[in-house]
Amino acid sequence: MGYDNTHVVDKVVDALRKAATELEALQVQAALGKAEASDKYEELKKKFDHFVHETKIKFEQGKEKVGDIQEEVQALLDELRVQLALGKAEGKEAFAEQKKKIIEKIRQIENKIKSNPTLNKAYAVVLVEMEKFKVLLEWLEQKFEDGKEVAADQFEKGKAELNSFISTVKEKFAEADGGRWANFQDEMSQAFSHMAQAFKKP
Repeated sequence: MGYDNTHVVDKVVDALRKAATELEALQVQAALGKAEASDKYEELKKKFDHFVHETKIKFEQGKEKVGDIQEEVQALLDELRVQLALGKAEGKEAFAEQKKKIIEKIRQIENKIKSNPTLNKAYAVVLVEMEKFKVLLEWLEQKFEDGKEVAADQFEKGKAELNSFISTVKEKFAEADGGRWANFQDEMSQAFSHMAQAFKKP
């Protein structure tokens, strides 16, 4: 069990580090205009959709079966892919509508996973990707808005919080039992929240 956990934790830490790096790079793209934001959104949707698709295949072929709830999560992932396949958002209204539907679907998946400690662990990397995508959607929305400024200090605070969380993941979860994993999602969401907050309308 310990070895299995270590393997999972290493993958989670790797996913978190990549997410942190990708989100840090958003500051550099501060001058992105609306047209570019629309293209960037398409690119990020495709990337996320590919990840969701790969996840589904992995679990369909894998051994981590957790009864009906596993199938329910898989069905929700399919529904999420339908939302990600919607046409290009040219303006902020179209984007806001798509964003709302995508986040709603992600929340349903997160709630389903949260209710089961085994799934919390099995889908830990998926949860990381979903948190990251939610922050990316906030960032994109700010790009579709005219003259919306990023709260830089809030973003820095979020960055520090996320990096601090990453540094504790190994020690917290490597020896963790199922009960500990039940908290993973909440703790991680908290770590990402200030970063997302930096892009939201005041």
